[in-house]
Parts: sequence; C-alpha cells; structure tokens
Amino acid sequence: MFEIERSRTPAARMRVEMLAVPMRSETDPGEELAALDHGTGGRLLAELRRRCAEPARRGATFVWQTHGEAPQELVAVIGLGAVAGGEPTAEDWRRFAGAAVAAARAARVRSLGLSVASCARAGAADATGAVVEGALLATYRFAGFRSSKSESRLARCLVAGSPQTRATEAAERRARVLAEATAFARDLVNLPAETVTPAHLATAAQRVARSARLSVRVMGPRELKRLGMGAILAVGRASRNEPRLIELVHRPRGSRARGGAGPIVLVGKGITFDSGGLSLKPPASMEIQKRDMAGGAAVLGAMRAIGRLAPSVEVRAYVAAAENMPGGDAYRPGDVLRTCIGKTIEVLNTDAEGRLVLADALGFATRARRGAAEPSCVVDLATLTGAVTTALGRSVAAVLGNDADVVRDVIESGRVAGEPIWELPLVDEYMPGLESPVADLRNTGDGTAGTIYGGLFLREFVHRRPWAHLDIAGVAFTDKGSAYVPRGAVGWGVRTLVELVERRAARA
Repeated sequence: MFEIERSRTPAARMRVEMLAVPMRSETDPGEELAALDHGTGGRLLAELRRRCAEPARRGATFVWQTHGEAPQELVAVIGLGAVAGGEPTAEDWRRFAGAAVAAARAARVRSLGLSVASCARAGAADATGAVVEGALLATYRFAGFRSSKSESRLARCLVAGSPQTRATEAAERRARVLAEATAFARDLVNLPAETVTPAHLATAAQRVARSARLSVRVMGPRELKRLGMGAILAVGRASRNEPRLIELVHRPRGSRARGGAGPIVLVGKGITFDSGGLSLKPPASMEIQKRDMAGGAAVLGAMRAIGRLAPSVEVRAYVAAAENMPGGDAYRPGDVLRTCIGKTIEVLNTDAEGRLVLADALGFATRARRGAAEPSCVVDLATLTGAVTTALGRSVAAVLGNDADVVRDVIESGRVAGEPIWELPLVDEYMPGLESPVADLRNTGDGTAGTIYGGLFLREFVHRRPWAHLDIAGVAFTDKGSAYVPRGAVGWGVRTLVELVERRAARA
C-alpha cells in the first residue's frame, strides 16, 4: 500500500531513505541543493557536475550516497528541464515525481521525500498537485494474474515545500481524484476480454454512479432494438456477450448549477474485444484487441472524477459496448445497417466496427431532447484507426472536429494534462469516398487517409453539434512505459476530459 502526504518539515531535515530534489538550471541549483551540498562539504554538486553532462535536463537523475552526512541515506537530484527563466509546468512536475519514484524503486527504499520548494515559487500549490498526481500515477502497477508477485518496497512518500493553504489542499485533492480515476481506467483496459465484457463495463458504470453520485442507465439488446440502434446491435450480435449502451449523467447541484450552459457530452468506444468479425484480423493483431475499449474506459474514468469534483455544468457520458466476433449470426460485408437516427450504412469491412457503434451512440447522445438545452460540445474518444499511429506515432493523439473552439479547448486541455494532441483536417473533398450505391454511407473510405475518413464518417451522426473526435489508437497502451506511465494501459484521456469539462464550466 502506497501512501503520500504533505509534510511541514523542510526537505533538508526530512528523515526519509531517499530525498528527491529538483534542479532547474546548472547555474542556479536552488537553495535546497546548495544547503545539501554545503552539508557534504561541496562534494555533492562537484560529483554531480563530474558525472552528469546535462544534470538539469528533464528526467536526468543523479543519486548520491550521503554516508551519514545528511538525515537521508540517498539524495536524488532530478533535472526539471524547464525553460530558463520560466516556471516549471505541471508536466515538468509530474515527470519529476515519476523519475523520483523510478529512482526509489531502483534503490529499493521504503520512504521517499519529494521537494518542490526551490523551484515552485509562485505556483507552489499547482506544483504540489502535479507532484502528487505524478507520484500516484507512477506507482500504479496492474496486479495481474501471476501466482508470485514482486512487490515494490516503496510504501511512503512525503512532499515538502508546499504551503499549508486551501489552494494547496484543493490541488492535492484534485490530484488524488485524477490519479485514482486514471488507475480505474487502466485496470479496465489491462484486464482480459474474458473478464471485461459489455456487461462488466455496465456493472463498472453502475459502481461509478453509486460512488460519484451520478445517474446511470444501461440499455441492453431489447431497449437498443426499441431505439432502432441497428449498428451497435449488428456489431454485437454474433457474440454470446450482448451489447450495451451505457449512460452516465452528472448534474450540478444547488448553487453550483449554471442554467445557461448546455450539457457537455462525452462518448467512448467500448469494443471489449475486436476479432474483426468476418473480416477477421490476423492473429498478431488480435492479441492486443482487449484494448479496443480504451475510449470507453477513459470516459468511465473521467466520469468517476467529474462526479467527485462536481463541476458546475451538466455532463452526459455514453459508452457503446460490444464484442465484435465471427459466427453464424455475424453481420456480413455487404449488409446495410439502419442507425437510430435513420441513416443507413453499407458495411464493406466488419473490422471497421468502432465507427458503427459510435454512430448509434453519437446519434442518440446528440439528438434533440424536449425541454432540454442542446449540448454545448460533444467529444468522442476511440481507438479507431491504425492509420493514426502511422501519422502521429505513439505519443500524440489526433483530434478532428467541426468546431474550432471545441478543438482548441481539447488541444489545450491535453497540453495541461500532459497528453499531447494534434489536429488533423476534416477534408470535405474526401466525402465521395464514403458514398454508397445502396445506402447513405459506407463504413470505409478509399484506403487512404484512414483517420480522416473515420472522422468524416462520425461527423454525419452529431446533428451539427459542436463536436471533436479523438483518435487514441496510438496512445492508449504502451509497451515501454515512460515517466509516470508504467508499461500497459495508459488511461489516456481521463485527465484531458476532466480538464476540458472544468475549463468549459469555468466559462459557462
């Protein structure tokens, strides 16, 4: 069990096995490093400069054995990599905490001190929140199913140098909520598909609703049929695990409610396993398809956090959950599906199923409601195309949208959350590639610009609402791990969505 808390004790006097201290610049190591260096007779900084070519580079880590010259056994000097003369960003602090946790794990210490005093200056409360967030995210490990587990010895972390203010308390609480919600999403993606079925996602949503004071509605096959959701029913009909459409709603209470703003709508793709259907994937590609519900997991995680943080705007979330399998009842290439808004789709490839379930979910989520305000913005997340990885690699997600303000807000929210996003265009000249001779649309383009065709397809189902689509196929999972993201599911999008909701609530 890992515990993290703020400490009133100055960093230099903290009795922990390892103390991690940030270094912003080689010319200005900061008061804490100077004090620690003085305690070692100048040997700490001399050795640091001798051993490290760029000690202030982001993530650069130098561990010093104090040999009893300080209350700590080890001092870890970690480069912030911040721009000279500028304040470190939240991402700088998250990465600092991640590097400190990695150093503590490598040294097999039980207690770790993290200092923000020398570099935080005016933004100490925000720095504290980011350090807490980064440390909690970095210590996440999926429990897994191994019969023998190697546990980390790191059990306690103290954060020094943060002011004892309400702003700091609020930043720390928010950081804990975000980290817990991200861990929740990571667990869902890391679990095998035999466990995480559409029904499992529905049960998880119901638990989220109870813990975060949200309303919840789960629509099964009978209700989906009544609502005319032919696309999601077709994708899921060959599986023994029947599809679900999950709705979670946060409604601000009392004086926090802002009556003038329409709801924010979040939609996640929840394909719990994607075999490709009759357009079967090759075996190597199928090995990783338990991850295909990462967009849905991010939406559930974000709603868990939103319910607890209680922003002053209504948020409606939808997860389209299905398992795409082959079988005697599978939908076929050439079939024509009718969605809940009446648009028809010719299926050319049953492995382009994510956009089909999202078509019904987006159509349902953005439809006009009697007496209700129109959505102020709609954002969907999906591991939609392999093409996005070719375009942007595995560190940057793509956003496409019909509203410049929403797209700008999504990109800025991702920057603040440490989840980079790059805009791709919706090229109207490509729309003929989605034309079908027998239906309103077909579910694939001409074989080029796959991510753009996916966005153009989804745009047809949002009723012209302000909308952005996030393709997270390249960023939802990592085989290498980095900073505060261990190997496996990233939980990508949870913190971006929460930041987006809070940003728009503040302007409402």
